Amino acid sequence: MLAITILWMVIALTITGVILSAMFARNAERNFQGLLLAHTYNLMGAIDVDEFGKITGSPNLGDPRFLAPLSGWYWAVAKAAEPDIAIIHSDSLVDKQLSPPDTESHPFDPSFRRTYAANGAQLLDAQLFVGESEDLFQVTVAGDRTELERSISEFRKSLFAFFAIFGLVGNIATYFVIRIGMAPLNKAASNLARIRKGEASEIDGAYPNEVQPLVGEINALLEANSAVIERSRTQVGNLAHALKTPLAVVLNEANAKKTAGMKVIRQQIGTMQDQIQTYLDRARIAANVGTINANTNVPTIVNRVLRVMQKLSPDLIFENEIDESLIFFGEAQDLEEVLGNLLENASKFANSRVRVSVRTGKEADNTRTIELFIEDDGPGVEEANMHEMLKRGVRLDETKPGSGLGLSIVRDITTEYGGKLELQRSKLGGLQVSLTLPGGINR
Repeated sequence: MLAITILWMVIALTITGVILSAMFARNAERNFQGLLLAHTYNLMGAIDVDEFGKITGSPNLGDPRFLAPLSGWYWAVAKAAEPDIAIIHSDSLVDKQLSPPDTESHPFDPSFRRTYAANGAQLLDAQLFVGESEDLFQVTVAGDRTELERSISEFRKSLFAFFAIFGLVGNIATYFVIRIGMAPLNKAASNLARIRKGEASEIDGAYPNEVQPLVGEINALLEANSAVIERSRTQVGNLAHALKTPLAVVLNEANAKKTAGMKVIRQQIGTMQDQIQTYLDRARIAANVGTINANTNVPTIVNRVLRVMQKLSPDLIFENEIDESLIFFGEAQDLEEVLGNLLENASKFANSRVRVSVRTGKEADNTRTIELFIEDDGPGVEEANMHEMLKRGVRLDETKPGSGLGLSIVRDITTEYGGKLELQRSKLGGLQVSLTLPGGINR
């Protein structure tokens, strides 16, 4: 808005200045020409011819510039046949010589007048018969154009200086007007940031009539969003109870009978429970992903999970490199589950060290993210097997305890949040798991 306003003001003032300058110059030229013509008429009325055919009269044009030598203002009367020789002239015309152009290059108009410029002066010639004489006389009045051009130049300088000051002050005023006008939107943006951080549930405060409808619609959207999330959570919880209880009863009945057929039933029930829990978690995550106020303090979750892992694996060294201001745009339990699974896997295969690094990142579209790295100094994994590890239930090392679901759960959660999961060789010698999740810096 400010750039457009400045551009428009520069264009408008420039065009206006050019037009006013041209109008002033044209009016000044017209006035100058009118003054020469008035002096010409006064001169023509002040001369006469005596009985001997000589010019008589003492013209006084009332302008002292005609009295100052070489002032650039003069008048003269000569015969049309000899226009170079002045019969009578003003005191300012010292050398009595006129140098009028020929009539072919500068002809007289139907009113027997012509105007031309010479030596920085504007000249007006008029031809007439004086009294009863049959001789044609020519009167000339000249005015100094330097004064005219100086006047036009000074007007232009003053005009554009005024417009420059006016434009500067106007643009400064526009800047503050825009700042004041945008202040309610900045306030609304700050309140939205508080909602995103979980510090508020709606945009509060008074806003101008032009902004209040927008604030009202955003608050209504937030309320509707919360209602949808709450309904989704309730339905997911109800579904969990509806399925888990019957399966638990069936499993108990199967455990009570130690036949070979019941072993298969127990295995299938276990698989069903894992699948149900996985898809319930994915449904819960899908309901939570994208909520406006879902965010989690990353250092808090990382430190909590590391304390648990340190107790479970006291012989390992857990290193932590993390920015204290990072936040994850999602639920805390999802981040805990991701970290728990990855650190559990790293602890199983690490020789002595496990390192957790979290930093801020940025996608190609400038979307803020957090990048999480879990590394160990274990034997690592061949690159050809890294893709297989992400499949559900796949275990490359059967000597280690586990179900093979950890990485697949991490992959599912990461996918639901629109993140990325990558496996590669760690600088510590073992495996490095790299995660990219939605997040940013809490300022």
